[in-house]
Amino acid sequence: MPDTFLYLFGAGLAGALIKDITQDNVLTLPKITEGKIILGSLGGAIVGGFVGYLVDHSVITAFMSGYAGTAMLTSLITQNKSRRKDDVSTQ
Repeated sequence: MPDTFLYLFGAGLAGALIKDITQDNVLTLPKITEGKIILGSLGGAIVGGFVGYLVDHSVITAFMSGYAGTAMLTSLITQNKSRRKDDVSTQ
């Protein structure tokens, strides 16, 4: 069981890192700015690892889930931010 978790988490983590590299051509290192911790690529990798473990018990599916899962979360966050902006501007 622990080996399976590590394989699937690692595959999801790798998928998320590959997505960051292919999308931005860089990996952003974590940093602290104005008292806030910005995780950079590490945050996406952690999310990708957990998504890879939760989706299916196949290494290939875990890799693809890590790749696509972080992209979907980024899209949802962007939509939510734009929706909030629209709500504020109409009030």
